[in-house]
Amino acid sequence: MSLANISIVGNLVKPPEQMHFSSGRVKTTLVVAVNSFGRPNRGGDSADFYKVETWGKLAELAGQHLAKGNQVAVCGRLMFDRWTDREGKPRVTPIVEANQLSLPTRNLKVVEGEPAGETDREALGNPITGTLVADSDSDLFADTETLSEAV
Repeated sequence: MSLANISIVGNLVKPPEQMHFSSGRVKTTLVVAVNSFGRPNRGGDSADFYKVETWGKLAELAGQHLAKGNQVAVCGRLMFDRWTDREGKPRVTPIVEANQLSLPTRNLKVVEGEPAGETDREALGNPITGTLVADSDSDLFADTETLSEAV
């Protein structure tokens, strides 16, 4: 048995993108920037960018409570999306299929000018750490639909 798990901590570089499929499933896509400090072979300080996908209840909560600039910790499975560009060259995009998100409560999205209240934090799961975990009863990979079917 092989596992490709990854954990990253960074900031969202754009607002979450949420998709609702005809089957009723929800997918939220995040782009997380992770700072890389002092790598001499890369020209000093830089950032790596990760595409993160969340599904189901985790996706709904991420869409409701995250905004551009929020800090987030992501744990999940590392996958690779293989595709062909317009010039016919094969390309690979790494994707983190999140099964857990941890949100620092001080950085949660501001709704209508008010910081997230205690009831909002309770909706996140763990009110102390703001940890969101995918439901153990739900299969994150069942009924996967292609982008073309969602449009």
